[in-house]
This record gives sequence, C-alpha cells and structure tokens, in this order.
Amino acid sequence: MQTESIVSTVIPHLVVKHTAKTRPAQDPAEARAAELARLLIAPNLTDAFDLIDRSLARASSPTAMFTGLFEPTARGLGNLWSEDACSEFEVTIGLCHLQTAMRRISFDLLSAPLARSQPRTVLLVSQPGEPHSFCAALHAELLRQAGWNTVSEFPDSDRTLSDLVASGWFDAVNISLSPALRREHWLPRMAETIRKMRAASRNPALAVVASGRVFAERSDAGALVGADSATISSVQIERCLMRSLLNRSARPAANFAWI
Repeated sequence: MQTESIVSTVIPHLVVKHTAKTRPAQDPAEARAAELARLLIAPNLTDAFDLIDRSLARASSPTAMFTGLFEPTARGLGNLWSEDACSEFEVTIGLCHLQTAMRRISFDLLSAPLARSQPRTVLLVSQPGEPHSFCAALHAELLRQAGWNTVSEFPDSDRTLSDLVASGWFDAVNISLSPALRREHWLPRMAETIRKMRAASRNPALAVVASGRVFAERSDAGALVGADSATISSVQIERCLMRSLLNRSARPAANFAWI
C-alpha cells in the first residue's frame, strides 16, 4: 500500500516539479509580441495601443520597433488563428491596426529619408488576391528611409501586375504573401504570377524578392516561386534586394513587348 502511494503521488509530483524547473522561459520580446497579438483582437483596443506606446518609448528607433515588435506580432496573430483562438477576419483586422499604428508613428517621428544620387526604384505589392498587405507597407517604409524610390500598388490580378511592370521601369519588385499565415498552398500561384511578371517586365533584368511568413519558415520557398531571393525577416529587405540586383544584372534582354 505504501509503495502504491509513492508511485501514484510522490513520483508524479517530482516529475511535474522537474518539468517546471527545466522549461525554458519565454523570450521577453516574444512574450510582448504574443501579448500585443491577443490585445489586437480584443473588443477594446486601448490596451493594445498603450502597449505600442510603451514599447515605442523603450525602442532604439521606430523602425527597430517595426521589425522587433510588429513583425513578430503579425506571426502571433497567425498563431492565434492556427490555435482556433480567432478567425482569419480577426487576423486581417489586427494586421490593419498594426499597419495604422506604423503609419502614425512614421508620420510623427521618422526623419526625412536618406538622399541618394541615383536611387533605385522598387515596386512593392502583395500577391494578387492576398488581403494582408502588411509586409509591403513595412518594407516600403524601411526602403523609403534607406533612400529608395518606392512605389506601392495593390494589383487585383496577374494581368494588372504585369501591366504595371510593362508600363514603368522598376529595378526590382518585392512581392509578398501574408506575414501572419503560412499560405504554403499559395506558392504555385505566386510562381505563376512571377513568371508572368518577368515575361511582361520592361526591365529584362528585373530582380524579384519574395516575402511573407512561408518564406521565413521554408528555406526552399523562394526557389519554388522563382524569386531571386526571399526575406526571413524585414530587416533583410534592402540586403536581399541589392544582392538580387547584382545577380540579375547580367540577364540578357529577352522582352521587347513594351517598345
């Protein structure tokens, strides 16, 4: 009887105690992003914007907060959806609130962008049909601050996007999927979009960089869609674009439909 008591009560207690001691603590930045994601889908947004204001006061710069808090918060919204804690509509609304906060902070606090003698021009778009435009908005802000000519558009079809790159000169295109949801089943669709875009481009050496959660979590996703490179984090966007431009500079002219 005494042996059974030890097995049924003492040993499970020791196992639980050991597990609690060895479980790694959540990173403070990840915990803050997860908290902000939960607050963004709450009925009252006051606490969410209070958390954003407190984080901004501690951040080294507004752009550091965009990449260090807003980007993981977008993934946090996707995690809530995958846990059935919210709907995709709520994810979309949460991303819109993040984007609104970023615009407000950019307008109020960011200085004039860097001046470059020969700035490159980049087109920033979401994959046609993708309702989550946060990646494109964030990258447009980061690149504008770095001195790029940024053009943000919202094409509703592959044809519209192809017409854009056929009618204007772009050094590169950053095309993105959702920063919150993985969208792996969208990869073949994006591959076709990029193929058509390259065929129509006025610039035969157009560089294409893909962004979105699926590219951060699948190292082969960029190659699968035919992009020159893909970002794992938004902090990489300029480096990915520059590397892609160098790699594409020797591409032979193959399209004269725009003449």
